Parts: sequence; structure tokens; C-alpha cells
Amino acid sequence: MRIAFATAAMAIVYLMDLASTDPWDIAAGILLGLGILLLFRDFLFQGPPVRLRDFIPRAIHFPKLVLAEAAAIVRGTVTVTRAVIARHPPEHARFVEIPVGERTPTGVIVSAWLNTLSPGSVFIGTDPEATYWAIHALDAPDKEAVREEAQEFYERYQRPVWP
Repeated sequence: MRIAFATAAMAIVYLMDLASTDPWDIAAGILLGLGILLLFRDFLFQGPPVRLRDFIPRAIHFPKLVLAEAAAIVRGTVTVTRAVIARHPPEHARFVEIPVGERTPTGVIVSAWLNTLSPGSVFIGTDPEATYWAIHALDAPDKEAVREEAQEFYERYQRPVWP
């Protein structure tokens, strides 16, 4: 089931990239998606599949996650725009370590990816014991506030979808 869903999702992305609905492009997208999934199956599908009863609440919460991330992207864009047009470079650019907490390994990856999608911060890496993950923030006058914001975003929007 998850291979079929992932294949369809990859084919849709392929078709959106081509801006095409030609039947040959649809077939090529399905074949490419299926080929990639079969080739990288062990890497992409680590762990047991999500049961349907667990998937439905995740799917319900997914639009809230997308909207929250879109708002974060807008805020980050404003921050970067201010930094670019300012006379002086940002004074509070720094590295911030964010505790992993209750995040699963996949949850850490998703948190890092969502954080990097928003302009003004970028994922740096995790420590070997995975007790924290690090970002570089363009505007972080208070490291603790950045940590709290990341944790609040996780608890409120990401955790119901990707713990």
C-alpha cells in the first residue's frame, strides 16, 4: 500500500515538474517513481508501515502543518529581507542547539527539513548521540526563545503528523 501511495506521489511530482498530463509522461512518472522506490526501498521505508487507523489522524493534521510551515516561510522571508536591506549585518546570527526530546529519528529529520524550508535558518546536523540537533539562525537574539519556538512548532503542528 505504501509503495503504491509513494509511487503515485512521486509520479505527481514528476508530472508537476513537467507541467504535463500526457499519458506517456504519466507512464514514465509511474515507472520512474516505482523504480526509485524499489531501488531505495530499504533506505526509504525504514520501520514498520503506518497502520490505517494511525494514518487517518495524521492526514487530518497534515493541512495544519502545511499552513503553519507556510506562515513560518513568510516570517522567515521577512526576516531575511530585513537583513538584506539593512545597513548593518545581523547582530544575532548564531548557532542554536535544539534538544531532540521526544522526536523519533524521522521526527528530527522532518523538524530539520521544516526549519530549513523557512528562510533565515539552516540545519547544521545532529550530535552522534542524537541528544540535540543544530541550526544556524540569522536572527536569534535569545537562543532559548528559538528552542522554545521549535519545540512549540513540533508539539502543535508536527508531532500529530510526524512524531
